[in-house]
Amino acid sequence: MKLSKYFLAAGALALLATSCDDVLEETPRGIYTPEYFKTEKGVMGGLTSQYTHLRQIYSTYFYAWLECGTDEYTYAQSADNNFKDVDYTGVGQYNSTSSRSDNMWGAAFTNINTANGIIENGEAANLDAALIAEARFFRAFDYFQLVQIFGGVPLDLGSGELKFNTSKSRTSVRNTVPEVYAAIFADLEKAVADLPEKPRKTGAVTKTTA
Repeated sequence: MKLSKYFLAAGALALLATSCDDVLEETPRGIYTPEYFKTEKGVMGGLTSQYTHLRQIYSTYFYAWLECGTDEYTYAQSADNNFKDVDYTGVGQYNSTSSRSDNMWGAAFTNINTANGIIENGEAANLDAALIAEARFFRAFDYFQLVQIFGGVPLDLGSGELKFNTSKSRTSVRNTVPEVYAAIFADLEKAVADLPEKPRKTGAVTKTTA
């Protein structure tokens, strides 16, 4: 009986050691780096994220920032000052720390850089022109949101105007409003030319959207 228990314990330890080896041995299938972004799979992943980022904007405080104080709705019982400060009933005080325009700023610039990468690498990664046009639409969309809220914003994120940024620099120079609108219209004109009449998938952008 003792011998059987010994063998069972030894077997369990052997299995545990084997399973630990399997867990610790990593074989990365894809790493989101500038190099991976030059592959078809990487660029298509970036294109999917163009649609995903809308949730970062419209399901967060930014949406409330656009609506509070209008005749649509006002703050509710559990609301914090992120809602109350932008409500025009006087219950809060509007300021830069709780207006939550940062939701748009962060989501838009992250997405713009992804769009830059798709536009730069899409053709070499065998992406159809219509797919690249979707990225152009979203880059224009994000810059349109930014310029309405903040005025002139940077077109150069570190590697040149409308270039995919791989620089570690955190400095930027603000472009003028006309310069930003010029970039927006250029992207939309190209998007209108290359996008299809009918969406490739439900909810995908079309000529009409642009």
